[in-house]
Amino acid sequence: MKKYILLLLLSSLCSPAFAQKLPKPADWVNDYAGVMDAAAVDNTKSLIAELEQKTSAEIAVVTVKNLGNDTIENYAATLFKEWGIGKKGKNNGILLLASIEERKVKIEVGYGLEGILNDGLCGEILDRFVVPQLKNGAYGTGMFQGTRAIATVIAADAGVQLTGEGLAVAPQKKISAGELILKGIFFIAMIILFIRHPFLFLLFMGMGGGGSRGGGGFGGGFGGFGGGSSGGGGSSRGF
Repeated sequence: MKKYILLLLLSSLCSPAFAQKLPKPADWVNDYAGVMDAAAVDNTKSLIAELEQKTSAEIAVVTVKNLGNDTIENYAATLFKEWGIGKKGKNNGILLLASIEERKVKIEVGYGLEGILNDGLCGEILDRFVVPQLKNGAYGTGMFQGTRAIATVIAADAGVQLTGEGLAVAPQKKISAGELILKGIFFIAMIILFIRHPFLFLLFMGMGGGGSRGGGGFGGGFGGFGGGSSGGGGSSRGF
């Protein structure tokens, strides 16, 4: 019996969860792989901070160089539990994790948000907003767009609007004739999208929501995560 217990302990210590020491969170966005540009990091942090202030939901965005011989599903679940993403009792946390060497990305969903961010919707968010950007090496853009899509769903469910205050925006310019034609094509595409996929249409409209984007905003205030938990819900993809 003692020999059996010893073998169990040894096998647990050799499992992927103990393959490497998990990092500690320093902010809403933790770019340990060093692949996100500064503007994307700032914009993502600002968006998450605004969402947290208006809904109490917490999103952690993480990039790592590798998973240390672990699967992205197990790594995400372990990291989520270790950090306690989301508020305790509400379990309203989300983890968006990308591993560069394995070329894997995962959305891990807290128990309290599984009703509005089911596995299928998480997969669509990855397929439409994240994976195409990561494939092209635009890691900052992909992680920001994924965060924005997730935040839009949470905000819509909570009945609040995300203004995007504090996000960097480019100076406005005059619209050319070619751009007007493209806008017309986009408008027709939106009509088709509304007819065939009304929820995705609402998601796109929410992501394009207006409001002031001046200075100040919601850029600070990270004081650690609130002790939430997850049950492995969400989706993962390769890129």
